[in-house]
Amino acid sequence: MTVLSIRDLEIDFASRSGRSEPAVRQLSLSVEAGEIVALVGESGSGKSVTAASVLGLLPPRIATVRGSIAFEGRELLGLSEPQLNTVRGQGIGIIFQNSLTSLDPSLRVGEQLQVCAAHRRKLKAAQARALVLTWLDRVGIRDPQRVLRCYPHELSGGMRQRVMIAIAAMANPRLLIADEPTTALDATIQKQILALLKDINQRYGTAILLITHDFGVVSYLSHRVAVMRGGEIVEQGPTAQLLRAPANDYTRRLIHAVPEIGERIADPSPSRRLGAVAAPRPALQVVQEAVPLAPVMLEVQDLSKTFVIDRNLFHRSGKAVHAVNEVSLQVRRGEIFGLIGESGSGKSTLARLVAQLLPASSGSVRFGGLDANGLAGEALRAFRRRLQFVFQDSTASLNPRRTVASQLVDPALRLGVAASRAEALKLAADALDRVGLAQRYLDRYPHEFSGGQRQRIGIARALIVKPEFVILDEPTSALDVSIQAQILNLLLDLRQQLDLTYLFIGHNLPVIEFLCDRVAVMDQGRIVETFDAGDLFANARHPVTRKLLDAVLPVRRAALREALAA
Repeated sequence: MTVLSIRDLEIDFASRSGRSEPAVRQLSLSVEAGEIVALVGESGSGKSVTAASVLGLLPPRIATVRGSIAFEGRELLGLSEPQLNTVRGQGIGIIFQNSLTSLDPSLRVGEQLQVCAAHRRKLKAAQARALVLTWLDRVGIRDPQRVLRCYPHELSGGMRQRVMIAIAAMANPRLLIADEPTTALDATIQKQILALLKDINQRYGTAILLITHDFGVVSYLSHRVAVMRGGEIVEQGPTAQLLRAPANDYTRRLIHAVPEIGERIADPSPSRRLGAVAAPRPALQVVQEAVPLAPVMLEVQDLSKTFVIDRNLFHRSGKAVHAVNEVSLQVRRGEIFGLIGESGSGKSTLARLVAQLLPASSGSVRFGGLDANGLAGEALRAFRRRLQFVFQDSTASLNPRRTVASQLVDPALRLGVAASRAEALKLAADALDRVGLAQRYLDRYPHEFSGGQRQRIGIARALIVKPEFVILDEPTSALDVSIQAQILNLLLDLRQQLDLTYLFIGHNLPVIEFLCDRVAVMDQGRIVETFDAGDLFANARHPVTRKLLDAVLPVRRAALREALAA
């Protein structure tokens, strides 16, 4: 039985100038009962717009929708809002991409769940609460009573996503639309969420339309896949067949933009780049030569950071949380040092301690042989010129009310790299050029750029002061695979051109293995294991590292086996 049938769908948006801009063109797609279909493509390809049109969520004032969208044989286009409400929830459920903005921040989680249960299943309060507790248990929440009392911001990303799945699934919909349900989640949490969706599909026969840009997710979860580009489907077919032998060149480029465990085995050279091949690369014969060790640039010794939570005006004492606990590490000049671990392991806190954005509770940070702890005034400015930081969230780290020019010029002037605004503007233009952006972008605001472009601006802002060392805190975690490949290749190019040293923080192990020279694994504030990145698959010993490896979702399984066998 066909649950969802989309035929010749076309969506146009009205622009400010009054012209009609096409978002989706001649799209045809179906989802059968009990089937998981993945809709894949880059940002702006029309995936989420297509999903929103199924439930009538596009604003009618600016969106024109033509064609046919049928749910279980019933045409949805043209239905009134009350008629659509009979389909939403019980017929078709949806899991939105950003769980934090999708949940009401002013209501406790329990209130939101119970309102949905009572409304969709027409239950009394006690029955609704029982149903909520049942579904919280089904989605793997082990302390449901505590979660019910929490506000959304008090839960982790993985926990919020489980709550979103419970809200969508408790009405027993025949079709579940999952719009990027695991974006920016740790590998272990991602696999738990995907396993949960697979269980819902198998246990209840729920059909799933999965919106994603991650081919690892596609390989793990879907039965069929459709690839979108520029509002059109360019290729579709059974998942195994499409991943093994994609017919479209665009699909091949997307698949090979994804780094996998074993990538360094296929190409261990410093000149490695992502997405440059259309077939698995043969293993290279590398001659091992004795290379003198570069000097130590960053040395962290017994570094610790303790936070006190639950302290207020009435209770001075609080609970101590050891976010970083006696961490020691060394990063050598020219090295890309990777730091991996699950959310809450202390990676970002450690990075902020190194960058002197947080004061340490104890321990030392030595940079270039000098003590970096407690710097102030001119000494701190000199340190900032040498060490810069690129943040994970490119949207939040840029001021939405200021142009790109002002956000690049200010650091150059404040840190004394430029003597005048004219000189700083010249440096800003050069920095944009280095990251592949045109000088004309200087007068634009952050919201006028894509996620990948904003991340390039963040890198340009770090480069404008001509640093020696750059800390990169998960700079590609929420980017499309093709944009991620561009940013990773850019970082490798910049290291060679500018003789940079990186501390790269991430939770995507294939990215870490591909990019980095050495890797440290963090767990509960401590470093539990350190090794060469090329030995990640073979030599990881600690249970935390093995757990992270087990959570990796390979795309080209045959290629991976061939590389490891070679």
